[in-house]
Amino acid sequence: MEAKEWITTQEAADRLGVTTARIRQMVAENQIGARKMGSKYRGQWQIKASDIEKRIYLKGVTQAMRVKNRMTPNPIVATLKTNYNEAMHMMKQNNIQHLPIVNAKGQPVGIVTQADMLKAGPSPVTTLNYYEIAAFLDNITMEKIMTSPVLGVDESCSITNAANFMLANKIDSLLVTREDKLTGIITIADIFRTFVEITGGGQPGARIEARIPNQKGHLAPFIQALSNAGSYIVSLAITVSENNEFGYMDVKERGGNEDDIRKELDKLGYVEIVSFLHNDEDKLLTLGKDSAAKK
Repeated sequence: MEAKEWITTQEAADRLGVTTARIRQMVAENQIGARKMGSKYRGQWQIKASDIEKRIYLKGVTQAMRVKNRMTPNPIVATLKTNYNEAMHMMKQNNIQHLPIVNAKGQPVGIVTQADMLKAGPSPVTTLNYYEIAAFLDNITMEKIMTSPVLGVDESCSITNAANFMLANKIDSLLVTREDKLTGIITIADIFRTFVEITGGGQPGARIEARIPNQKGHLAPFIQALSNAGSYIVSLAITVSENNEFGYMDVKERGGNEDDIRKELDKLGYVEIVSFLHNDEDKLLTLGKDSAAKK
């Protein structure tokens, strides 16, 4: 079935999950293409379907970069009165390193990590016997060893801001809430997974590292040159030099031939290709293997 070029206001509203009034507002603000069928005053608006599809795509991209879609939902939690042995069992059984602590209302009030547990536990050189250690740990509750207050974000927070919060506060996790109730936890491992995904890690293709002047009008021709060479862009990331003079491009592409890509970029006259790496050029190294074998 061939896709329709124009759709009704109601169809557009249903696809975007908004009201028809919002669609009419978007038309008035020239955010989407539209045409009026029938009389000037009593005619019906038709909406350009491709504009709606583009907004659905962009909405999906935006949502994918929200904490809600990157966190571990419904995490294992402990209460203020959970004791050390119970908490350690929960962490080992579920293979987790962070244990959120909630109060009777389900509100997050603290967090306990594996490092906290090790610090609170008995010394390796303790003279206590097994039963004395067990009794000692039974009397240690999460209320005594948790970090409180604990830092967190709303689940609508962007993944970029969550990463910045972790860096700024030198922590490796954030609790995630909605209306003061704990809904998830996001850790540095989740941030790494997101970074790998958005930079095309693990996907086939070549990675181009290039430098271009940080000036208006240079990015679009760069992308067009890759397209002219038959490249499909998997991911594209840009960082700016400290003096704001250059933009450093990190592009993951597939489908293009290296010689063709170099020729097309060379035509622009301002692109400096720093490196052109194919999938098999980076290797994971095993270090210390020979030294271990000699022992």
